[in-house]
Amino acid sequence: MGCLRQMSATLRAWMPASASGARAAFRLAGRSALAAVLLSLASCSLVTLKTPEKPLSVRDLNARILTHEFAARFILAVEQTADEIAAGTDDPRIELNTLRWKIAVASASDRAASQMAPTLGLLDTWALAVQMREYLDGGQGGSLFGPQQPSAVKVATGLANEAEDMARVLGPPKEFQRELRFVHDYAIAHPIESLDFARASVMGVWARETGATTKLVDTLGTVPEAMAQTGDLMRMYGDTVPSQMLWRAQLAAQKSGISSKDVQTALRRLDERLARLSAMADATPELVNGVVQDVRKRVDSSWMEMLETVHSERIALAAAVSEERVAAMKDVDTERQALAADAARISSQVISDTGAEVRRLVREALLLIIVLAIVVLGLPFTAGYLVGRARRGA
Repeated sequence: MGCLRQMSATLRAWMPASASGARAAFRLAGRSALAAVLLSLASCSLVTLKTPEKPLSVRDLNARILTHEFAARFILAVEQTADEIAAGTDDPRIELNTLRWKIAVASASDRAASQMAPTLGLLDTWALAVQMREYLDGGQGGSLFGPQQPSAVKVATGLANEAEDMARVLGPPKEFQRELRFVHDYAIAHPIESLDFARASVMGVWARETGATTKLVDTLGTVPEAMAQTGDLMRMYGDTVPSQMLWRAQLAAQKSGISSKDVQTALRRLDERLARLSAMADATPELVNGVVQDVRKRVDSSWMEMLETVHSERIALAAAVSEERVAAMKDVDTERQALAADAARISSQVISDTGAEVRRLVREALLLIIVLAIVVLGLPFTAGYLVGRARRGA
């Protein structure tokens, strides 16, 4: 469509604006118009396919990458400190608090860093670090870890300072000061009150402060950027979810009255029983061989059933993908035919208008030539006639 408009504009530029240029246009109309049309067509194509994606800005892309990396360090630092505190105490209450702290930080950090908008992910993670520092240093969590409370305050302060330094290098000073004020106001207005780390929505507070007319998400990025975002999130959750499950199991065990010492005692008993079973297996190899063969048969049967299920699911998935591909190709063909019809119609209209203009110019040129011929040829005869009449009268 843009190329057709360019070709039409080129043709109009080569046409004269008044009858005074008709003679020059008549001589050059054919070659000049043809050259202009060919140049216009060569400079572009009638149909250009463009994806509607818009890449992230450099600041947003850097903010997303640094926030994901900081979230991993955030969880690791808290986990190491909590393990050191738990290893240095015999108080069950402090051990329980260390588990709850690790679980809450891992869950909250993953949610904050995985925000859709990179700026909001940065602000949410930064605000979490500041809230945790305020909670452990003089807040309601100031006595969670007894004599080892300074260790928790130290790591929380270091993480908050690191988050502030990360935000400082990402944007201009004016924007950093605005974000710094927002984070500290948010942390003061919405403090953490327990180890559940229940927090108000940073996105909601930011939207109220910036106004409803400001877009929270300008773009989701290109396809490669979205795929990289998905890969980072899968890596983040893959690293933290198994640990969270283990910590939650330990928390449930401790809440039910099972301490780590009880678990170690049970594991030692299990090792002793396994050792006795091993000795009995050495004494009765035939029985063990029969049990092994039975287990192997069951495993083989279960394996074959699983393979058949996977094969069936793969066939169904392939059929569904094929149907979706056929439907997509039909839609693309329909759109292509519509575009081709529009292009042909516009080209025909342009050619028709061009022909009408050329014919009009030819008519004007012929009329001008006839008038000039009449003037040039008729003027001498008229002058001679007038001179003859004047002499006869004299």
